[in-house]
Amino acid sequence: MVEISAKSVYKIFSKKKGEVYALKDINLTIESGEKFGILGPSGAGKTTFMRIIAGLEAPTKGELLFDEKVVARNGKVIVGPESRNIGMVFQNWSLYPNMTAFDNIAFPLTNMKISKSEMRQKVEEVAKVLEISSVLEHYPRELSGGQQQRVALARAIVKSPSVLLLDEPFSNLDARIRDSARALVRDIAEKLRLTVIVVSHDPADIFSISNRVGVIFQGELVQVGKPEEIYNSPKSFHVARLIGEINELKGKVIEEDGKNILSIGNLAIPISGQYKGEVKVGIRPENLRLEEEPREEGWVEAGKVRVKITTYEGGHFKVTLTPLGDDQEIIVFMDKIPKEEEMKLFVRPSKIMFF
Repeated sequence: MVEISAKSVYKIFSKKKGEVYALKDINLTIESGEKFGILGPSGAGKTTFMRIIAGLEAPTKGELLFDEKVVARNGKVIVGPESRNIGMVFQNWSLYPNMTAFDNIAFPLTNMKISKSEMRQKVEEVAKVLEISSVLEHYPRELSGGQQQRVALARAIVKSPSVLLLDEPFSNLDARIRDSARALVRDIAEKLRLTVIVVSHDPADIFSISNRVGVIFQGELVQVGKPEEIYNSPKSFHVARLIGEINELKGKVIEEDGKNILSIGNLAIPISGQYKGEVKVGIRPENLRLEEEPREEGWVEAGKVRVKITTYEGGHFKVTLTPLGDDQEIIVFMDKIPKEEEMKLFVRPSKIMFF
């Protein structure tokens, strides 16, 4: 295990139209043994940051440290990738098509001064852990997507690395096996006590593995926290949108009988906090319900809404609503088609996010 620290890291690429900042002033410490997720949209700088950690790129400015030892600084790679003891799984797995699964897994060991019998032992041990012993003599084209991923993971950990880097590791897998693949990676990381860094645009990949998350947007590290903190208390709409569906609404906070009320069209929602005047709020669909008052505590009736569109999305109906007297759209998920054109809307005020 190893602690990784980035201090004022920039990555700048020169283009015909000028300089492009892929990373801007990244300051971050990933603790030894931590499972850390880097979440962001395509082109945000996630993979660039991972390549700097791997030693495949140098930061244009700033420095990177492994256990307080500088490994890259101001445009120079001081400690190369071969000396960082890192295992890496690429998005496309990068298996050698002319090699068997055994030879793919053994490839990182070929430069080590070990006997063939010791090499075979190491490969067979990791294959047993990943449950691919039966396919070691198969070529990549003969393997399923899940098996190919396990071979790539086996190759990454066969040298007992201190750090495991995963770049969009599940994007090439069928949806039906992604959950088991995520569980596998999480279990392997725990067993081997690795520092793990997983990069993805998919919050499910990040949240299922990581115990802490950093969100990168347009090259900047905009928020760091536990998965539940990122989900429930995003610092911006950009972060909130990355994580899942959210209703972005404009309203006004007014005072009635000594209480603060959030007004959105005809909707009136009692809130706590010192908000006043015009506000922008975010409400996730799971914190809204139609028709029947929820039995759980913490829900309030906000008022009536008009049903605009209902679409089936597999497992639930996505219902688009508008408050009476307002044209802002609100999304709610339901397990059945709404019965009426106008219905009561219930809200959990404690889950409303103010931006």
